[in-house]
Amino acid sequence: MAVVSRRNFLEGLFDFNHSRLEINASLDEYTQPLNRLQVQHLLRRATFSLSNSIIDKYVGKSAAFVVDELFAKADANINPTPPFFVNDHIKNPGNLTGKQREEAEAKKSLIVGEYNLTLGEWWVGVMKKDSESFLEKMVLFWHDHFATQFASCNNIPSVSMYRQNELFRKNYAGNFRTLLEQISIDGAMLRYLNGNENISESPNENYARELMELFSLGVGNYTEQDIREAAKILTGWKVNMFLDEGTPYKAFLNTNQFDKTSKLFMGEVFSVNYEVNEQNVYKNSVQKLIDVILAKKGQVAAKYLSTKIYQYFVYANTQKTDNAVVDQMAQLIIDNGFELKPMLKKLFKSQHFFDDLNIGVQIKSPAETIIAMVKHIDYNDRYARNIMAALGLELFNPPNVAGWRGYRAWISTKTLPTTIHFLKEIIDNNSNTRLADWALSIEGSGEVHILTERFIELFLARPVSEERFKKFKNTFLGGAPDYEWYEIIKNKEQAGQRVRSFLFEIIKAPEYFLF
Repeated sequence: MAVVSRRNFLEGLFDFNHSRLEINASLDEYTQPLNRLQVQHLLRRATFSLSNSIIDKYVGKSAAFVVDELFAKADANINPTPPFFVNDHIKNPGNLTGKQREEAEAKKSLIVGEYNLTLGEWWVGVMKKDSESFLEKMVLFWHDHFATQFASCNNIPSVSMYRQNELFRKNYAGNFRTLLEQISIDGAMLRYLNGNENISESPNENYARELMELFSLGVGNYTEQDIREAAKILTGWKVNMFLDEGTPYKAFLNTNQFDKTSKLFMGEVFSVNYEVNEQNVYKNSVQKLIDVILAKKGQVAAKYLSTKIYQYFVYANTQKTDNAVVDQMAQLIIDNGFELKPMLKKLFKSQHFFDDLNIGVQIKSPAETIIAMVKHIDYNDRYARNIMAALGLELFNPPNVAGWRGYRAWISTKTLPTTIHFLKEIIDNNSNTRLADWALSIEGSGEVHILTERFIELFLARPVSEERFKKFKNTFLGGAPDYEWYEIIKNKEQAGQRVRSFLFEIIKAPEYFLF
């Protein structure tokens, strides 16, 4: 494979000078039948990988039809087969002796350690399968938004991390209010942001601060008093991982550690004039806290969330015209009582979303880059998880509570050669016969022109020039005329080597890293 000039590569990658002031800012429905490029665009933003057959399926359909299908398929698949360890329960090793203690200690080490890596491997497998819905993209969005690191001071149990993922999955396009309520007593979050240590005698403000700064409102939209009072409101919630200490991994209220004094949050009084039990505290403290945030600062919260969704699904470097669209999205959230699916459907069906200036301008994360490759050719899911981690996106372990930086952080002079190295490793994991079989499974592969078109659409977000198309096609042909392709594919060793060479050319293209 030829040496890649990092400087020239990055100049090519970022050299798109489209003026976003010219973009169609309307969320009115795009009503023309979708062409092939538009279907690819929608599927790239909705999923982590493409399939030629699924593109074929939706060409000529309306945006409304396809978007509704992608949400319906997400709704139908929110319960994938869980990893094998999700029902593992152990007793506290400190309460055991002898061999039982040794076995419990060994199991605990797995639950807080190795199984978190296994969980990432499991999610890679789920992402690979989801090529026709919004589900996994939305779950990763929420994991980034409510960032939780399993590798914190004391590693978070993998079962708790799985349950948080399950929470995001079941509420992938649901009500933001519900998510804020449930994440506030989520077992993994309680451990990560010290909610487990938030008690009446010594309130811990860590989660209360991030609830407003990162999860709902953004910097500067709350006061220090709001943080102090919110922390008191949220006191007493606990979670454990041991069978002999209660129900493992499920949050519960320790009534003795709940602050029963009156609090004043954003001008609203929180009186404890009710029987203090788990159900009442959840309703009158946790749910009321979120209600007050969204009642007092609803427009701020809707704009904050809409901005993050827009940057994730449409364009990361928002400008003036993009912000006008974000304002419309925020109003839709308000109008629908913080139900998100109406806004999401409106966005993905819109004239703005399908504007040509939005196609192929988003920088891929390691998830888009790696999953899109391992979707089609053989590679171990654990190794894929490890590669994504090496490239800066470790599933279930974002770098900090603010999540991944994204945008241009995904591609730099440091990460570029590493990414290409790993992609080459994935390709080289496959024999020539395996690569040939994959190519031959693609409809129309007997015609080298069609096969070139179909490979390009899998990996590049926009059509290439005629000159570059000929170059890519010639990689398959090795200088032979088109009509010899019929003979070339009869020899799988030879055909597979041509496929390998084609993929090596693709991963050197700057636009390979855009979607």
